[in-house]
Amino acid sequence: MTTTTDYERNVILSSVDYNVVGTRPIRHDGADKVTGRALYGADFDTAGLLHGSVLRSPHAHANIKSIDTSAAEALPGVYAVVTASDFGQADEDGIVDFGEETTSLRDLRNNVLARDKALYKGHAVAAVAANSPHVAEQAASLIEIDYEVLPSVMTTPEAMAADAPILHDGLRTTELGTKIDDKQTNVADHFQHVKGDIDKGFADADVVVEREYNTVTVHQGYIEPHAASAFWNTDGRLHIWCSTQGAFPARDATAQVLMLPVSQVKVTPMEIGGGFGGKIPIYLEPVAALLSKKSGRAVKLVMSRADVFEASGPTCGSNMKVKVGAKNDGTITAMQAYLAFEAGAYAGSPVGAGAMCVFAAYDVENAVVDGYDVVVNKPKTAAYRAPGAPNAAFAAEQAVDELAQKLGMDPIDLRLKNASTEGTRRPDGTVFPRIGC
Repeated sequence: MTTTTDYERNVILSSVDYNVVGTRPIRHDGADKVTGRALYGADFDTAGLLHGSVLRSPHAHANIKSIDTSAAEALPGVYAVVTASDFGQADEDGIVDFGEETTSLRDLRNNVLARDKALYKGHAVAAVAANSPHVAEQAASLIEIDYEVLPSVMTTPEAMAADAPILHDGLRTTELGTKIDDKQTNVADHFQHVKGDIDKGFADADVVVEREYNTVTVHQGYIEPHAASAFWNTDGRLHIWCSTQGAFPARDATAQVLMLPVSQVKVTPMEIGGGFGGKIPIYLEPVAALLSKKSGRAVKLVMSRADVFEASGPTCGSNMKVKVGAKNDGTITAMQAYLAFEAGAYAGSPVGAGAMCVFAAYDVENAVVDGYDVVVNKPKTAAYRAPGAPNAAFAAEQAVDELAQKLGMDPIDLRLKNASTEGTRRPDGTVFPRIGC
């Protein structure tokens, strides 16, 4: 009797049922990349191109009392110097949508160039454009900034403590949908998803596991650092060339930050050396644009590897508490989670997605999930491969593994017994369609 191997089955299926699976389609960017013709963000060049350098805060938390750029401006070879004051005094706020995340326009503008406060080590404070990278770096070092250094908080438990230093004087907690105006805080949002009766669920349990988990900040680690070039033409039109995962979000966000009609901004995405969610937000684009407007020349800004790690968005660190109860036969009766996610310096952590994911795999009658969005003195978080979900899944699955040990069950059998199926309602209210589980 002749048996068919997996490889042969795949070949048969691909030749009979599929047009692409099992074939070798041409990769249209392959030739350019292997021959070196492909141009990445830092490869951009044009006539009269100036080179920029960004001066960043050495402090994790500090008031900016004054900025003196006169020495930098006087250095030969320097064409322009910009600070947050070059954005003007625009007080209007709004929401900037990057697809994977949203952020406040005011926060985005302050993250691009700090106005009153530096909120993390590496926070951009000023930038210079000069006729060479070396002159630009020298000029940036001549900018004098008077800082009033403040205490910092680096984790959610530190930031949520009663006596914690406050990052934003105007921040107030939105508590279960209602803004609480009576005190300053580092907690931007607290929400809750409820399903069934959690107290009854734990009362019905024969075995309960309750644990606390902490995860640290992790950067996407893409090979190519952030790079952006800009030319602000005399007709008011702005052209940007950058390393980005989303040319249209980059265009729209830059237009909002600079208070330009979106029709006046064009973004040309260069080849991208990795992103994983971290190259959706903008950092250098508005700065390069302001330098170009002031100098009348195209300007290129490229982050160093240190700049990338200190000043561009990683995924969040988190403090999580999970409690799971089950009967002796392995039926999970209750699941409860506390998720406090770091947003970085500005509100907007991926805790919402984490709260949707944490117990999504389980068909459980009783569940409660509390989510907290907390600001800390680190760079603003960015998307990273299913933002928020790895943190939450790590905590939930560790607890379920321990529950299986206590019950004496195979952890796969425990999961199969309680697996979500078509029609299962998650704690956040979503009802699953056919999911193939």
